[in-house]
Amino acid sequence: MKHYMPTRILTGIGILQKHKDVFNKLGKRAYVITSRSSGRLSGALDDLLDIFKEYGIGYAVFDQISQNPTVVSCIEAGRNANDFEADFIVGVGGGSVLDASKTAAVVAANPELTEELIYRQTWDSKPIPLVLIGTTAGTGSEVTYVSVMTNKDGIKKSIHNDDLYARYAFGDPDYTVSMPEHVRISTAIDALAHLLESYFNNNANDISRAYSIQGVRLLYPKLKLLADRQELTDEDREAIYDASILGGLAINTTGTVFCHTLGYYFTERYHLLHGFACALFTNELLDYEYENHPEYAREFFEAVQIDKEEMKERIRSLLPETKIHLSEEEIKAMLPRYTDNGSVKNTYGTMTVDDIERILKRL
Repeated sequence: MKHYMPTRILTGIGILQKHKDVFNKLGKRAYVITSRSSGRLSGALDDLLDIFKEYGIGYAVFDQISQNPTVVSCIEAGRNANDFEADFIVGVGGGSVLDASKTAAVVAANPELTEELIYRQTWDSKPIPLVLIGTTAGTGSEVTYVSVMTNKDGIKKSIHNDDLYARYAFGDPDYTVSMPEHVRISTAIDALAHLLESYFNNNANDISRAYSIQGVRLLYPKLKLLADRQELTDEDREAIYDASILGGLAINTTGTVFCHTLGYYFTERYHLLHGFACALFTNELLDYEYENHPEYAREFFEAVQIDKEEMKERIRSLLPETKIHLSEEEIKAMLPRYTDNGSVKNTYGTMTVDDIERILKRL
């Protein structure tokens, strides 16, 4: 088995107030990174700033992080935090904000870093302390050592480093209430993708598989509520958030498989929300594993007590209609990106770029 998790995870309704003393221990100057709306609309930002005022913690707020954050914005946030002489950084938002905050914490301690050096993961000083507060339920970024950014060429590319772990990760399901419906569905299906991609992964072990199985058990009944556009209870939101965290813990050990790396292209080129883009390929993953590793696949579906075809139909019911059509030429142009690709290699079994080509042509 292989497992490493240095982040202290704190979840539940009202969790920020219950553990507000954490911030007082980290220092007296905080740099807050968020987006233009999610931190405020969720109530998380106001709750955080109230705590800062109570403890006399000085703060500055950077609210320029967008979906699929650019390396440039991460560098700007980090250098601003350095100029502010921040003792610690707090990221408040969804996966994009949380990923950006990780890189910003590195830059805050190394303001001379360029995009090239960030992707080479070459830095002299450890990042300043980082706290992450999630406002969506799906990315699991609160508990991973990964930061996904969009590089200067418009391509989503990630860095992986133990320095990127947060000291503390807060998750209050109440902060997810303000999510627009399409974002709620996309992030939930992203959580499902994490859970499935971690299980059907060459790096999976007993710990990561346990996360995956428990996460699917928690999440799957709630996906029907989302598909039927039913109102969620506090219990429903908590189950979805917990499943999201379990998905993050699972992929933190294993990484993702081909669904994610193919999904990046459809987010970059066709602007699909990340969860929907990954889920375009989730059913292909299930079919691939059932065809090539039936015993392993059956063990999973027996453990979660769900029929494979039923799960595939549930996923289809959550995906929006798209009018995307890939030409033969576009598919050929995509393929070099998936040659010697880590996520393709992670796929349980021996997936090749020829398999990727067949999947793209079939879809």
